Amino acid sequence: MRINNVPIVFATTALDKGFAMLPTIATFSAALGRTLRIVHVLGERYRNYAERQMAAAIEALSASNGLTHELLAIEPKKKRFTMDEIAGSTGGILAMLPTRHNFVNRLLAMMSDYEKQMIEGPLPILALPRNGALPLPISRVLFPIDMSPRSDDALDQAAAFAHSVNAELHLLHVFGADGLLPSEIDTAARASARSPRELYKLDQDHIRALAERAGAQGAQVVTATAEGRAHTAILNYSKAEQIDLVIMASHGPRNSEDIWKGTTTARVIKDAAVPVIAMRA
Repeated sequence: MRINNVPIVFATTALDKGFAMLPTIATFSAALGRTLRIVHVLGERYRNYAERQMAAAIEALSASNGLTHELLAIEPKKKRFTMDEIAGSTGGILAMLPTRHNFVNRLLAMMSDYEKQMIEGPLPILALPRNGALPLPISRVLFPIDMSPRSDDALDQAAAFAHSVNAELHLLHVFGADGLLPSEIDTAARASARSPRELYKLDQDHIRALAERAGAQGAQVVTATAEGRAHTAILNYSKAEQIDLVIMASHGPRNSEDIWKGTTTARVIKDAAVPVIAMRA
């Protein structure tokens, strides 16, 4: 999945709550120099009204300086096909205002809309915070590192993104209960460690190597560590360090808690005060 040199994609019925976010997303797209691809999902109900709403919004967008936008009107049944087509051609980042369920409603629905997109969707997502704000300029980008090889490509993407907007890239590793699967770690190296000190040195060496990898993309890198639950530490760090944007690699559920309560990425999106770009690792 790519997040660099790809358009911002926004799917809307022009009747949904997220439609009000279109001007904000357009401003964000223009600031990044990205094309805004609007996918208008037209149902039969209130179709004429939805078309008028979109026409008015497009007229307003046409007056925006520096914005290149495209409009694609489709039937609801063609939405997934259209997203697959976009993913296979230009790629893109799907901007959305996520539905944030409480715990009981999440259990009833089993999965929030953004979780479904992270697991099943063909595009990375840009999840807007509750207030729908997208900060500009972007000065600090946070990428939580879990030290899984599966996350290396996402790190490269985050570093290139931070470099493109001239932002600091903060790499945060959280020591705690949110461990990796055995297939995602160097079990041989860790098994040969003779003490907690040696394990800690292995982790520190790995963090330095990832920082060097990100720095090779031209990013200004800041490294940090924390202890505790990963989603809580990420949210706390974002607030303390005034992070503007979080970029995360999503691995999908790793255990039963991830299934019932949501993965680390899903829980960060649910409570984040800043936008989160999530890409499947």
